[in-house]
Amino acid sequence: MITNEDLLKEISQRELTELSDVNGSGELDQNIIDDCINDAISFISSFIIIPTSPTPLLRDIAADLTIVELKKRQGFPKESTKDARERAESMLLKMSAKKIPTDITSSESTKAPTQRKRSFVHNSDKLDLTGL
Repeated sequence: MITNEDLLKEISQRELTELSDVNGSGELDQNIIDDCINDAISFISSFIIIPTSPTPLLRDIAADLTIVELKKRQGFPKESTKDARERAESMLLKMSAKKIPTDITSSESTKAPTQRKRSFVHNSDKLDLTGL
């Protein structure tokens, strides 16, 4: 769903290396990053079904949650990641209620729904009131 490039849109290369380096080797640890991505996707899938072509908003949420997981592994205080996690949870709740789309669809299905008419339909036929 997301890659390192998506994470680099949120944080710098140096910060990503520091967050993934739990052993202190000074190098990027891709296994840690992949594990955090899987944790973030598991959290997202507890709210919604993961679409095949996610929206940019859903990708941003996945990137934010991955960064939160990386910070959690480095021992950051919970207060520093609390806001990002709460924001992601509120967006995921809206997505699960179908208020925010999760899948990029074709242009035909993204048309605005037609509003139902709630007024009477007048026919051109005149009423036959001769029997009254």
